[in-house]
Amino acid sequence: MLTTYNTLKFLHVAAVIIWVGGGFALGILNARLSLTGDRTAIEVLSRQTLFYLRRVIGPAAALVLLAGIGMTVVGHIPPGSFWIVWGYVGIAGFVVLGVILSGRAAAELARLAPTATEADLRIVAVRKRLRILGMSIGLLMATVVWAMVFKPTL
Repeated sequence: MLTTYNTLKFLHVAAVIIWVGGGFALGILNARLSLTGDRTAIEVLSRQTLFYLRRVIGPAAALVLLAGIGMTVVGHIPPGSFWIVWGYVGIAGFVVLGVILSGRAAAELARLAPTATEADLRIVAVRKRLRILGMSIGLLMATVVWAMVFKPTL
């Protein structure tokens, strides 16, 4: 049945797939590529990661938020429900960890990659920071997906 709520839910879930799935895929690709030492490929993927974060994942996250808010309004879901609040925490955490901190690190890696050697401590530090941020974002997103599915209450 086509209802406003179901349409919003479809948009919400589709955007989550793009956001979370795309983030996991990028994390895996960046981690795997960083092990190869191929500076040209790392530079290219770092630039493409920035593009994908800004043009695909960012808008998908915004759509998740807007469709989620719309679902709470249309579905008369209390906005203070723990699982809804945890969704907001997830979005805020993603903005800090994924957009701001990972974006800066990816930009730094793209800038350093053409001239630095693999043994350069700056490259090593940025890659480590990106791995830690990626794992943190993945863990946070997994808890948000869990909360959306199980809808725990406190």
